[in-house]
Amino acid sequence: MRDQLKRLEDLQAHDARIQELENSLKAIPAKLAATQNDLARVEGLLATERQALTETERYYSEQKGLLTEDEIQVAGAKHKLAQAKNSKEYMAAQREIDQRREGLAAREGEIAKLVEAVESKKKLLGERAKDVDNLKSSVDKDGDAAKARMAEIEGKIAELRAEREKVAAQVKPDVLKRYSSIRMRRGLAVVSVRNGTCQGCNMNIPPQLYNVIQRGQTIETCPSCHRIIYWEDLMKDDKKDDQSSAAPSA
Repeated sequence: MRDQLKRLEDLQAHDARIQELENSLKAIPAKLAATQNDLARVEGLLATERQALTETERYYSEQKGLLTEDEIQVAGAKHKLAQAKNSKEYMAAQREIDQRREGLAAREGEIAKLVEAVESKKKLLGERAKDVDNLKSSVDKDGDAAKARMAEIEGKIAELRAEREKVAAQVKPDVLKRYSSIRMRRGLAVVSVRNGTCQGCNMNIPPQLYNVIQRGQTIETCPSCHRIIYWEDLMKDDKKDDQSSAAPSA
């Protein structure tokens, strides 16, 4: 059974690597989605700021229109002053002129601030638009790189699955079924026993069972975690045998 235990060890190594690659494969779209969400967020903020600029420019246009009306009203007040027939009408016209001029000056000040704000906002939005374009370009590159990486990982997984099938074909059906059942429940299905201790659950196994697995003639499981167990030194001997058989003769 030592060869079967070795095959199970190889099978588990393939399964672990496949699982690792599949986890990496799943992580790539999630990471890409996060950067795409960041892009969508900053694009949304830019759109909001552009809308705010549009509103400011609309308000500026309204103020320009009102300024024209203010100028007309000042001119009208001046005309009244020129047409005054007595001191009462003169004083009233003068007060109106002062009020209109005060309103006109306030409007001009407001417009000057709006012009400054609009120009400043346009400059800022231009810079932010460049930043968004750069981010979009980066996200696009990340997307291309992610697709290439996913294709590479999928290729490796396919290769490993093919290798796994070859290894699985060398495992007895009943042993393979047992391995698969344990792996579904425990994740790690095959573990070594070192100095009488199961390396899967760190529990000591019964001395009699320890003697049995040292012979390596049967497939045994840990009484505590129910994983398939093997004597650690048994596999070391197996590796030594493999190296010896592979060594060239003198």
